[in-house]
Amino acid sequence: MAKSPKQPLFTYAKDWHNNACINGFHPEHWAYSEGYRQAAELLIAHVDTTGSDQDTLVYPIVFLYRHHVELMLKKIISTALDLVALPERYKQKTDNHNLNTLWPMARSLVIDIDNTFPKDNYATLDAVVNAFIESDARATAFRYAQNRTGEPSLAGMQYINTRHFGEMMGKASCELDCMDSHLLYLRGLQNEQRADWGC
Repeated sequence: MAKSPKQPLFTYAKDWHNNACINGFHPEHWAYSEGYRQAAELLIAHVDTTGSDQDTLVYPIVFLYRHHVELMLKKIISTALDLVALPERYKQKTDNHNLNTLWPMARSLVIDIDNTFPKDNYATLDAVVNAFIESDARATAFRYAQNRTGEPSLAGMQYINTRHFGEMMGKASCELDCMDSHLLYLRGLQNEQRADWGC
C-alpha cells in the first residue's frame, strides 16, 4: 500500500501568489460562477493564440461556460424570489442542471418583478440557452463521450468554432450580469423602503 503524502492535497504554501482564498474576499456564488467563466475565457484565448489544442479543450470550454450560465440563472432565481410578490407561484424544481427549467423560470420572474425589462437585454442569452438545450439537455454531453445507452454524446455535431462560441457566450454572460445587477438594484431599493418603514 502506498504511503499517504505528508502534505495534504488542499493546503497553504509559502508561494503566497498561488494560495487561492476559499470563503474569503468574494461572495461564494460570485466566485464560483465567475471562476467558470474566466476559465473558459482563458482556454479560448489559449486556442486562439496558439492555434492548438482546440480538439481537446473544446469540451471543458463548453462545459465551463454552460455551468457559468446555470449558476448565474440559479442566483438570479434566488434573488428574484426575494422580490416577487407571490413566490409560491414559482414552485418548480431548481436544484438540477436543467436549463429548460431554470431559464424560463428566471425570465418569468424578472418580467413579473419588472415588466419594463427589455427583451433585447436577453436576446443572445435566449438563443444560447436554446442551443444548449438542443445539444446538451442533461448537461452531460461535454463531460462524457457517450450517453447512458452507449451512443456518442454529440452525434451529428462536427465543428465548434471556439472563438465564435466565446463571443456568443461573452454576450450571453453580459446579459446575465445585466439581469443580475438589475435585480440586486431593485432589492437594494426594497431594503431601503423597508428600513424607512421600520420593517
